[in-house]
Amino acid sequence: MAVTVTNMKVSHKEAVVKVAGTAATGTIDISTLLSDNQALTVAGTPKVSIVGYHINALSGATVTVTRNSVNVLTIAGPNVDTVQFNNMGFVDSIEEDADIEVAIAGAEAQIYLILRKTDGFSTTHEPAYYGAYDDITAVGS
Repeated sequence: MAVTVTNMKVSHKEAVVKVAGTAATGTIDISTLLSDNQALTVAGTPKVSIVGYHINALSGATVTVTRNSVNVLTIAGPNVDTVQFNNMGFVDSIEEDADIEVAIAGAEAQIYLILRKTDGFSTTHEPAYYGAYDDITAVGS
């Protein structure tokens, strides 16, 4: 069975990505985690931290999360758990500018990664109102 990667939620500062299946690896391309009113910063590199996860892994399953060939998480089944790193006072920012590889081996598993966008994303929304110092004839003023 293949591994599928699905964006469950993508907002201005956060994304939740589900990776499910067995016996394969799925890649989360962090440059595609754009909400409707976002673009990648012109000179910046997108950076995304892992702030938590929810997992449902059957007996015999192993889920390994790596970034730039560095192991970030390894979780063995059977396991049903929710972990919020920020509730423990930290986030996982190891290799935060690298795409996320999720390998599922042994048996079926689903993992939901909760991601925080930390850099490299900009808002493309311009409000419909103007302030006293805005030039209404110039875009972006």
